[in-house]
Amino acid sequence: MSGAGGSSPSGAGAEAMGRRDWLAVACALAVAAVLRIVFLRETAAHPLYQALTGDPALYHRQALDVLGGRPAPDHAYFHSSPLYPFVLAALLRIGGGSLTAVRAVQSAVGIGTVLLIARLAAAAFGRRAAVAAAWLAALYVPFIFFESEVLEIAWVLAFVTGMLLLLARRRSALTTAAAAAAGALLGLASLGKPNLLLFAPVGSALIMAGAMAGEREAPPRAERQEAWGRRAAPAVVFFVVTGLMILPATVHNLRTSGDLIPVSSNGGINLYIGNHAGASGMFQVPPEMRLDLLGSSTRAAEREAGRRLSAGEVSDHWARKAFAYMRSQPGSWLALMARKTALFWNAYEIPNHYHFYFVRGFAPVLRIPLSTFGVVAPLGLLGLCLAAGRRRPHAPLLIAYGATFMVSVVLFFITARYRLAVAPVLLAAAGYALTELWAFAREAKWRSLAGAGAVLAALAVGVNVPMVEFGFAQMHNTVGAILGDRGDYVGAATEFRRAVGEDPDNISAHYNLGVALVETGDLEEAARAFERATRLYPGYREARAALAATLERIERAREADGSERRSE
Repeated sequence: MSGAGGSSPSGAGAEAMGRRDWLAVACALAVAAVLRIVFLRETAAHPLYQALTGDPALYHRQALDVLGGRPAPDHAYFHSSPLYPFVLAALLRIGGGSLTAVRAVQSAVGIGTVLLIARLAAAAFGRRAAVAAAWLAALYVPFIFFESEVLEIAWVLAFVTGMLLLLARRRSALTTAAAAAAGALLGLASLGKPNLLLFAPVGSALIMAGAMAGEREAPPRAERQEAWGRRAAPAVVFFVVTGLMILPATVHNLRTSGDLIPVSSNGGINLYIGNHAGASGMFQVPPEMRLDLLGSSTRAAEREAGRRLSAGEVSDHWARKAFAYMRSQPGSWLALMARKTALFWNAYEIPNHYHFYFVRGFAPVLRIPLSTFGVVAPLGLLGLCLAAGRRRPHAPLLIAYGATFMVSVVLFFITARYRLAVAPVLLAAAGYALTELWAFAREAKWRSLAGAGAVLAALAVGVNVPMVEFGFAQMHNTVGAILGDRGDYVGAATEFRRAVGEDPDNISAHYNLGVALVETGDLEEAARAFERATRLYPGYREARAALAATLERIERAREADGSERRSE
């Protein structure tokens, strides 16, 4: 079974990729390119892809500041990526400000990630696994979807996969240069997703343990001491270089806020969002914070503290509230952690910005059924189980990264984009699982095939159990806001009505509907919309002001109408 990378436990990467293997990978890359081109064409005319909202709009403003000679804000970073505005600024300059060019470049980066995943599978599991992983990654529709978002995730995936490849390619002791390069990539990835920093100590420990070299037999004591000495430098370098890559952000935060904030100051509020009484395990914030998370979370913390707080103090405030919940209700918190773990491994793509299933409605390329999380996760988990059972040399690396990353996400909350960085490991391992299943069938190892099939079936059922489903109210609200900005108030009102029809508690949609109806002249219904927004959130000052102004206009119109009638 060595042809499938199966029975030999120490032959990771022993089979060199041949011409036919590279041709198959090249075909997968070509298909990946075609699918991304199709997706960009399918979405180009939709309002969601002609304007920026949410975090992408914020990053775009920061990129314009960079291009305008203001490279860093005058406050500590709050959102997760201090690096991405600089990347986006470079792409805007090269592409003449075109968002299409930005999406095209990020799609090209995604194609590069497909190649890196193939090479990771080759290094860890052999050439056949590499081909299978390349095709799975090329067809993986969450990649296609998220690469077109004007967000950092496409770059994070490339950095993480490159880091794992550098660590997995060595079948002997890891060199200091390779460890430095891997640490640099992990640091860059952490500037996009700070939770990835948790892998820095774990990776260093793996290097010290010799996991990168695939050592399994205990050598004599003298040789062990010599081996530990050889591994010490790469382990330290990996950890230190990771820290050096985030150091500019840390220094900036210290200078502007006086707080030691490694990357961004949203860690405390994110911890609280994911860990408080009533938390769902997903990104669902209190109503009063939905409109302005940074400002509202700061004001709320300062009200409770009775004084002005720095960015680090605000983060600490919310972190303390989260820890207080954990201590006071340990049973509820453990149940919440179990739910978040189940959500992490669930097939459903939980939305955070754009809704995968909403976009799939006008982008048919996302309907490809063969390479979704619901398919890849069971295969990937099976592949990791087989690799661990056969003591594949790089199984500890991939399992440790996957477990560490899962913990780093589950500690906060689950969204499809936040869990995406586990996909490279799952895709590589899924390629291995497919080759092993094929080898069992080809060699008539029916008991092995039946056992692996049973495990796969159990995993598939567990991953695909329906747990949660999000409606499209927020997407209709976003489309309506974009149409309203264009001056299409009739179309905007239609979208806002759809939003409040799906979610009567959507405060923003009620307010936006009122604004659109004022513009169309329907003041009575506009007042009702503003009134509903203020009833849902009494502290909504903009809605209260709009309601008062609208009622005043209605009263003036009635007085004018009465005057006209009296004059007649």
